[in-house]
Amino acid sequence: MPKQTFFNLEAEKRQAIIDAAVREFAEHPFEQASLTKIVEDCGIAKGSMYQYFDDKLDLYMYIVDLAYEQKKAYVSRAFSLEGDIFQILNEYYRLSYEFALDHPLLHQVANKFWDSRSAALSAELEKGRLSRARDFAQVLHEAMEEGIVNSDLDPEAVFFVYHAVGKELIDHFHQGCDDRLLQQILDVLKYGLAARN
Repeated sequence: MPKQTFFNLEAEKRQAIIDAAVREFAEHPFEQASLTKIVEDCGIAKGSMYQYFDDKLDLYMYIVDLAYEQKKAYVSRAFSLEGDIFQILNEYYRLSYEFALDHPLLHQVANKFWDSRSAALSAELEKGRLSRARDFAQVLHEAMEEGIVNSDLDPEAVFFVYHAVGKELIDHFHQGCDDRLLQQILDVLKYGLAARN
């Protein structure tokens, strides 16, 4: 997390650093992102950046957290809905898409975080996965107890599918995905691939 010196900066300078970092981390995965490019874009000396953050990873995780705070402001409404897990998923995916439209760079930052193969990020990826799975885990647990979802399923497997579908679906929306396709995808999640009577 940022050092106090970062928070002591004028708001305009602090925002310039955030904006430059968001652009770089949206365009490049962590491993390829350039701290040099970030400091050039926001007009500070590279040495100054180390007065604000320990290293590139520290800055990166701060930006990822900002992206997820913004996203949570959108999607948390889905988890407070009255309705079954499939209605909640429908709203979650719709709100995720809304977030991606309103904040395309932050959406890209979040996606690149999950795509990272960096050893330096492996612990952060696991922590992020656990914290972002909490709301879904609660809804899933209730759905299993109510008999809406097969209670024999491994919650880890269900979360894997939920997360993978959500990530791909939001990206697909940018290529012209419509509400009909969303309903079909949710139908597959609800009923599986087996032929139906």
